[in-house]
Amino acid sequence: MNWNLNTEQYYVRFAHEEDIENIYSLLGTKGVVKHHPKSPMVVEAQAMDEARRMVMQFEAKEAAFWLVEEKATGKVIARIRLQKFNWVSASAQLVLDAFPDSKTPAQIAEIVYAVLTLGYEDLSLHRIEWLLQSTDTRTVELANTFGFQHEGQLNSVVEFDGKWIDYQVYSMLNNDDNWQSAIKNQGFPKA
Repeated sequence: MNWNLNTEQYYVRFAHEEDIENIYSLLGTKGVVKHHPKSPMVVEAQAMDEARRMVMQFEAKEAAFWLVEEKATGKVIARIRLQKFNWVSASAQLVLDAFPDSKTPAQIAEIVYAVLTLGYEDLSLHRIEWLLQSTDTRTVELANTFGFQHEGQLNSVVEFDGKWIDYQVYSMLNNDDNWQSAIKNQGFPKA
């Protein structure tokens, strides 16, 4: 199975040794981690540790991480992952870390569609969840536009910086009408 994905505009690929600087640039940007319960990286050594964690979680079949590289510029604009694989229930969680100016509907639609296609077709997943903070209005709008179903709220899931974080739960099943429509149209709606 090829884990590297090739879309019209992007290489959605696994990180390699030369990507420490890309990981640091992405996860050291406050706007990227603003809606995740973590602080921006402050030293490049943190990116080296993160790269090691990414490899270990992949080898343990717990998560798969991709960096999203623009074909035209070679710039890494995002990291997307499937994590918390539950092979018994054929489910996983989707997480997206993207530069704010790269979170347009067209860009995210192309990236998420590629990863969900791999998840449903190659990994035989049935359900993919996307946990979002309600303050991340741009991503919440995208989840709705793509046809993820809002299932409710998880209250006080994790504590960060002295505050308890709530998550909105969105999901898509491989047999949902919205996913079947995405397959038929070869992608999610971009508006």
